[in-house]
Amino acid sequence: MRLHRLRQRGLVETSGGGRIPRIYTITTTPVRPTNGFYDLVNRYAPEKIVPGFAHYVHGRYTTEQAIIDGLRLGDARTLDATKHLFRHVTDWKRLFALAQAYGLETQLHALYGKARQETRVRRMPARYA
Repeated sequence: MRLHRLRQRGLVETSGGGRIPRIYTITTTPVRPTNGFYDLVNRYAPEKIVPGFAHYVHGRYTTEQAIIDGLRLGDARTLDATKHLFRHVTDWKRLFALAQAYGLETQLHALYGKARQETRVRRMPARYA
């Protein structure tokens, strides 16, 4: 009963279960799980990145927005992991509209070229090339 109330307040995180022993992590302040850039990159990239900051997103966070955020962060490991997000782009128009809004068109083309050489990536539509 007490564990249930603590979980409702966001003070308990549960891991394990089944064959693995169940472990309860109890904190004094509520910890909200992140749902932003690092979660999306670590889901799709083979090399995982340790989050540099907690990134919370309200609403829908797409791969197009994550690619732009990766370009804005700009360090080598982030860019290397961001290349794998090009396999999951569904809306090229949104991607290039965001790149134009932040002034990152040339960097986006360069990253796409590297992704094309190193991984299997769908071809970019001719109007954006």
